[in-house]
Amino acid sequence: MAPDAEKVLIYARRDCRVLVFDEPDFPEVPLQVPGGTLEHGEVPLEAAKREFHEETGLFPHEGWSGLGSIDYHFRKNGARLCHRRHIFTVPTPEGVPENWLHTEKHSSDGGGPVRFRLFFLDWKETAASIGLGMELPLSWPTLRIFFA
Repeated sequence: MAPDAEKVLIYARRDCRVLVFDEPDFPEVPLQVPGGTLEHGEVPLEAAKREFHEETGLFPHEGWSGLGSIDYHFRKNGARLCHRRHIFTVPTPEGVPENWLHTEKHSSDGGGPVRFRLFFLDWKETAASIGLGMELPLSWPTLRIFFA
């Protein structure tokens, strides 16, 4: 099945922990890692840097690693969909707090601003807690090595 969309997921790290977020205004949305959709003409690394900045307010310049891609199949409103997810990891910059709130001014769906509550979780707890299939890359040896 050809992908319906191309996405990026960013597993930002500090020690053996992963940067995750929830959306305080939408408590039904599961815990996630930063990520989003590639824009027209954008390559995955550019999209990862842009989405990470939009969702966290951070812009790490160094240490980005592309780890591969995975096709994520799911159903939405009765339709079968496939998102090709490009997986990245990056160390969080020095001086980043343990938790903070950030507002993305322009949501991807054209709605109003979206608030994110960002914090770090142990990678094993992250794998057990995040949703939407975002836990799958945490089983990859190429990603887990960063949390050893």
